[in-house]
Amino acid sequence: MAYTLACRDSGVDCPYVARGETFEEMWKNASKHVKEVHGYTDKQLNDPKLKEKMKSLVKKT
Repeated sequence: MAYTLACRDSGVDCPYVARGETFEEMWKNASKHVKEVHGYTDKQLNDPKLKEKMKSLVKKT
């Protein structure tokens, strides 16, 4: 089973889709992308409300 998280699903106009064979791999890829492209900080990424919102958008394929 693979996991995906699309930027567009979070309301951002960005075509990027993070993918991973495990949730942790996908989350690592998504975190790297939002830091490099969207300027998020570790503090923002560790915000419980943001994490829950993003986790709710993850799809299992």
